[in-house]
Formats: sequence, structure tokens, C-alpha cells
Amino acid sequence: MNAESTLETVAEIGVSLAGFAGIVGALAGEKLRPAHPEVWIPFSAMISSALGIVFVALFPFLPHHFGASDHVLWAVSSAFGSTITAGNLAFFMPRIWRAQRNGVVPRILAFDVPIQLSAIFLLVSQVLNALGIGLSQSAGGFLIGLYLLVVISGLNFVFLLYILHRTPGHLSGPDDPLQKSR
Repeated sequence: MNAESTLETVAEIGVSLAGFAGIVGALAGEKLRPAHPEVWIPFSAMISSALGIVFVALFPFLPHHFGASDHVLWAVSSAFGSTITAGNLAFFMPRIWRAQRNGVVPRILAFDVPIQLSAIFLLVSQVLNALGIGLSQSAGGFLIGLYLLVVISGLNFVFLLYILHRTPGHLSGPDDPLQKSR
């Protein structure tokens, strides 16, 4: 395995995104309650995608320390990454689509299209890398999916900030730091 430093760096990015989301959540206060699905759903998706980055980035170390050969290591890691992503999609996408249909969460194509296309491409690339079809069960094939996971999480974070800014709550008004900067 020759991608240790890259994997560790990407895991640190995932931890940072989860930490930033936690800080944003703490500042959101009352907005971040299950009674406010317009904020709760994007916040949960953000935390889940950030932790997904961490788990997927660190997973290759497990088969490596069990002595797996490189092609098995990257095939299993890609399968794990696609499973984590598919689980997140299966859990969050129906809730997000329902909330968008009900007008609770805004449908913004600038976020929806890149996130959904990245998720589809991530799943396809990881399944192909796991099976060795078109991609040779390599670190490169795995890193394609990991990079897309970082893109998805980054877009989720920006979407969360957008939702928090436009959602009325205790920070909206004269004490809102975002309002003061205008």
C-alpha cells in the first residue's frame, strides 16, 4: 500500500468537515432541532457524509494490516466505500426528496445536480474498481471515489450554511453575524 499519507490527509479533511458542521450546529442553537427538518436533514446528511469520508479513508489500513495483497485491499476498500455511500443515499435521499416535495427543504439545482451526479459516479466507480472491470482494483480507482465523497461532503456543508442563513431562528435579526456583515 503506497497511499498512506493521502488517506490520512483525506481522513483529516473528513474530521475537519464534521468539526465545522458541529460548530455550525452549536451556533444554530434552536434551529437544529428535529422540529426544524429544513435544518435537521441537511445537518444530519453533512455529519454522515463527513464521517463517511473518515471511515472510508481509514478502511484500507484494516485489510493492509491483515496482509491483504494490493488488489484485494483496494477491491475490498472500494466495496466498503460503495456500501457506505449506498447506505447514506438510501437513508437520506428519500427524506430529502420528501422534504423538497413538501416545500420544507428548497430544491436548488446548483447543489442537487452535482451531489446526485457525484454520488452516482462514486457508486459506479467503486463497484467497477471492486470488481476489476475497467479499473484494475487499484489505489487510483479507490481514490476517485474518495475524492467524490469529499466533493459531496463539501457541497453538503455549503448547502447547510445556506439553509442556516435563510432559516429564521434566534440568530436571525440584529444579532445575526451574517446580517451585520452586509
